[in-house]
Amino acid sequence: MTQKNKLHPKLIIFDLDGTLADTVGSITEAMNAALAEMGLPARDEDYIRRSVGNGARLLCIRVLPEDKRDDATVSRLLKIYNRTYGETYMHVHELYPGMAESLRELHSRGYMMAVFSNKQDAYVKELCASLLPAGWFGAAEGQLDGRPIKPDPATALEICARLGVSPSDAVMVGDGETDVELSLRGGLTPVSATWGFRSREALEAAGGKIFVAHPSELPDIFE
Repeated sequence: MTQKNKLHPKLIIFDLDGTLADTVGSITEAMNAALAEMGLPARDEDYIRRSVGNGARLLCIRVLPEDKRDDATVSRLLKIYNRTYGETYMHVHELYPGMAESLRELHSRGYMMAVFSNKQDAYVKELCASLLPAGWFGAAEGQLDGRPIKPDPATALEICARLGVSPSDAVMVGDGETDVELSLRGGLTPVSATWGFRSREALEAAGGKIFVAHPSELPDIFE
């Protein structure tokens, strides 16, 4: 979709899961291995797709049967999942179709770019190193103990400060409600990717107003 009034930010921050790449298969593989280890029923990929986006602990709560969501069970599943996901997270070998070409175009226009995800920080850094061209991204940040996750804007604001950009000159491209909420709270401009894990209706309900239907259309909304 072409944006009537094109954006000209100094920095474009991208979400990872459901925005740059479809990682749900690797997450489902790891979660079902963890659930099986606890003798619990598996979840299908569609259920996992609807449940991701708010960090690993909330994912664990959502996949557990409702009568087994006590703190001890959640913590046990999270510990196992952190191990099993460490074995599967690199089972992602490419970006969404059209994304590499769009990133190349944006880079050629001189845009600074970064990544901010609610995925564990080490996994974000290794996936970005594997999937993204070296030198194109000024930061790749994920979840760390003591660091607030999206929709808290703190890390996005820290990325802006580190790269010398005002939040008002930054765009957050993401497929989740948390990406919209982060932007609105932090003073960034949200751009919602409707090819990801959430529907356009959910993104509109969160306050999204700029939508892109396919990765190949991303350059069209920027000058």
